[in-house]
Amino acid sequence: MAERDDIIESLGRHRGFLLQTAEGLSEEQARTASTVSALTIASLLKHVADTEEQWVDFARRGADAFGGSGVYESDVDWEAVAAEGASNDGDWSGSEWEDTRFVLREDDTLAHLRSRVEQVAAGTEDFLREADLDRSSPLPQAPWFEPGASWSVRRVALHLVAEISQHAGHADIIRESIDGQRTMG
Repeated sequence: MAERDDIIESLGRHRGFLLQTAEGLSEEQARTASTVSALTIASLLKHVADTEEQWVDFARRGADAFGGSGVYESDVDWEAVAAEGASNDGDWSGSEWEDTRFVLREDDTLAHLRSRVEQVAAGTEDFLREADLDRSSPLPQAPWFEPGASWSVRRVALHLVAEISQHAGHADIIRESIDGQRTMG
């Protein structure tokens, strides 16, 4: 039980850092790309919630969780994808491969996005409290996954800790560029 509790606590801690970066921001500030990156605090909140939800769905159902979501479709011509990225200097924006999890809609308010992160977190925690951490599923085909690799529920949870931590750091840099506030230091 200690391992399960440690994983849940680590996820909560890093989500907390991410959510803290959004505290006290206006809607305009939350959508401000304050660095050379197109990332905003709002887009990071959206991405983290959507990504966490999809990875937990993968932990539940396997690769079917990624079906029909663009880059994870089995009939993707990965050489063409790589060529497109190379011809755009790696800039996928505006291409069919752009990750729409960073694209904000009008109704993606800061309150909505923060609430969504918390809602997804609650679902993740409920799942992890009961899941068999050793249950494994094959990953979908993609060039960033080792061919034929499988991930356990535990590995998915560790991936989420890394993903959320990385984006909390991104959000901290963006926040500091907006108004000088820092979350982690």
